[in-house]
Amino acid sequence: MPDFAKAEVSNETTDLTPYRTFLKHLEVGQAVTLPLEQGETTRKVMRALNLAAGYNSMRIARLPSDNGAVRFRVLSPTKRGMNISKEAKRARVEKAKATRAARRAEHAQLAMMGVPAEGEPTTPQEKASTRPRRRRR
Repeated sequence: MPDFAKAEVSNETTDLTPYRTFLKHLEVGQAVTLPLEQGETTRKVMRALNLAAGYNSMRIARLPSDNGAVRFRVLSPTKRGMNISKEAKRARVEKAKATRAARRAEHAQLAMMGVPAEGEPTTPQEKASTRPRRRRR
């Protein structure tokens, strides 16, 4: 167990004023390439940009970029909603349930015959490689 008596607690936060000021001048749809300064990481800059965007009621999405730069696009402040009727939603759910049931029945029938289903691992090595990996923190 950690020694809590030796813990160092700080209330230091990053000043987001330059980020907020920069983001205020951008419009929805613009793509930005922001070069990194010495000692900055893409993770740190994107975290600050996302926090500042949240304070400005904006949304941004990261884009692939070269080393030494961060790219992002300014998105609409609201996510696009889907207007779908209750009947259509119910039909989608029923279709998904029927599809899952048909796949289960097909896999069960193949398993009874001793035939592996398509894409199903057959050797212990294949089974081990298809297992989801644990995420490290």
